[in-house]
Amino acid sequence: MKNEIIFDKHGRPDIVVTYTAAELEKLLGKNHPVLKVNGRRISELCVGKYPATMIEGLPYSLPFQKPAGRLNFDEARRFCEAKGEGWHLLTAAEWAALALISLKNGTQPHGNTNAGKYHADQNEEGIKIDGGGMTLTGSGPVTWTHTLTAEGVHDLTGNQFEWIGGLRYMDGAIQIIPDNDAAGGADQNSKSSAWASVLSEGKPVKFKICDDHIALTTEDEVGRDWDGCPFKDLIAECDVPEILKQLAIFPDDVSQIGDDFFWVDTDGERLVSRGGGWFYGGGAGVFCAAGDNPRSNCGTGVGFRPAFVRFSEICDSDTLEEVGEA
Repeated sequence: MKNEIIFDKHGRPDIVVTYTAAELEKLLGKNHPVLKVNGRRISELCVGKYPATMIEGLPYSLPFQKPAGRLNFDEARRFCEAKGEGWHLLTAAEWAALALISLKNGTQPHGNTNAGKYHADQNEEGIKIDGGGMTLTGSGPVTWTHTLTAEGVHDLTGNQFEWIGGLRYMDGAIQIIPDNDAAGGADQNSKSSAWASVLSEGKPVKFKICDDHIALTTEDEVGRDWDGCPFKDLIAECDVPEILKQLAIFPDDVSQIGDDFFWVDTDGERLVSRGGGWFYGGGAGVFCAAGDNPRSNCGTGVGFRPAFVRFSEICDSDTLEEVGEA
């Protein structure tokens, strides 16, 4: 992992945190979807170190800036892609990669979860904006990064929810853009044929709202309802596909996961934002997810983050064996 400054096609800088494919494979396994975009193995993933701030109509990852807000899902995605080839809205696979890395390393980040401060330690605080509860990007301590060091990705917990690409719920059914193709310009419009249902034993996996819990099911009808529960309390009434654990949509190991909250709405199309807001307390975190908003939602409490992928110049292979033979 390294920090670097890269320039978009307009010649403006972003500060990013970069992982090589080899690093990601070691941390996440060789089959994690973050490693493949449009059939090609990436060489590096560059994640915006900070949530997006808007400069002359385009998003940039820069410190001590006001986070962008009041942009719906399609606007956030379009503005990220307008930065040039390889640029995109941070995807579900990429967010999950950071969350799972922090879980594995025991470095789940703190953040602005209580009006400019961390709810569990009031000595941890950022620089508040205009006297409100939100803080400037990257203005909190290093404990607000996914590595708990100055080199990590800032502000994944609290401050704002963040739109992520490549994942939606359609009448409760979990649908994805396969692999990490959402990072490669895949059509994410509501009518796009790129959306694919996650299957268990050949049937679409859906969320079902019950009286006291939320469950994964393959039942044909789950009704229209809305509710939330801690991520660690999700249950399964069917075999859980591995992809849902890889995308941090269902917990694999709950022993180290806190009270990160998970919202679901099974009525119509719902896009997903992650992380929690400045008012969210212990419900915020890298496993927190709001799956209860339409793509048209454009409140100040939802921001986003640009990301960038690189490919090897050696060949277009997606296997190490073929690279070695090139």
